[in-house]
Amino acid sequence: MHPASRASLTRFSADIELLAACREEFHRRLKVYHAWKSKNKKRNTETEQRVPKSITDYAQQNPAPALPARQLEVALNRQQRYFRIPFIRPGDAYSDLQNTKKGWWYAHFDGPWIARQMELHPDKHPVVLVAGKDDMEMCELSLEETGLSRKRGAEILPRQFEEIWERCGGVTYLRSAIESRQARPTYATAMMQSMFK
Repeated sequence: MHPASRASLTRFSADIELLAACREEFHRRLKVYHAWKSKNKKRNTETEQRVPKSITDYAQQNPAPALPARQLEVALNRQQRYFRIPFIRPGDAYSDLQNTKKGWWYAHFDGPWIARQMELHPDKHPVVLVAGKDDMEMCELSLEETGLSRKRGAEILPRQFEEIWERCGGVTYLRSAIESRQARPTYATAMMQSMFK
């Protein structure tokens, strides 16, 4: 291999490691922020929830082994995985136990981190979120921490996610986020950009 090629390959691998470390640090800080926010929240305000309680409970009871960012990124090889689980918002759970209508929480993980998220509830507008623009409202846990990959029936096919995403206006929302440079580079943003070139 030519020395210049070897040097650029080394620099490229170092950049990937740096990027993975930055992603991991961002999500670590986001977890700390959300923990601080929930601890210091007034008791009479409605509880906010970015992810179904079953997932946060699982993450608290089963801490994921700490892998270095590079290993985590390489281990998951930037796989695209899609999930759907039932979701009841905290305010709705106590209003009328007999008539509580469950919604659905959808997630698209780009490697270890969430890239897109949706909440669908009866009688409410769907909530679509994208990484970068909506990080404060999205799940900050890694795929391993959520336990979703071990939850029976939670993983869905990409086309199942994409159908709902399109129906709920996610394509328009993501495109707008890309055009305003608010969306973080993910598999979904790359696919969207390639469609409109």
